[in-house]
Amino acid sequence: MLRIKKQAAKRDVLGFRLPMLTHEEPTLDITDITIVDPDNTYYMRMGSEAMTGYHILENHVLVIDRSLTPVTGCIVVFFHEGDFFVREYCPDKDRLFLKGNTQTDTIIIEDQEKWECWGVVMLTLNPLLQPQQRKGRYGRVCAC
Repeated sequence: MLRIKKQAAKRDVLGFRLPMLTHEEPTLDITDITIVDPDNTYYMRMGSEAMTGYHILENHVLVIDRSLTPVTGCIVVFFHEGDFFVREYCPDKDRLFLKGNTQTDTIIIEDQEKWECWGVVMLTLNPLLQPQQRKGRYGRVCAC
């Protein structure tokens, strides 16, 4: 869950305008950057190493938008045969290639097979903390 902190309003001091108010920069809000459509944005943790060639490692957090339509070359989350998969979307004339790192990770879906594109991966959140730093309140930072 995201916590939003309200910033204290900046005031004039003794009727004089503070110099820092004339050069005010907009606040940096991570939700403005990562979330385009809040009603269709979801987070998922990568559960395998099938996409390491795309720099998506196991336990990375994926930011997924369900309102986007997949285009060739994008990374998608899809539901097939009772499981979720993350692969590169590569449609062909009569079948669909969902490419992973290796040929064994690549899934080929024929026309008659049932599958559902669950969403398009917009970005990944990659943890940078070292294992010895993940203690106390930092233990669940990108809990990887």
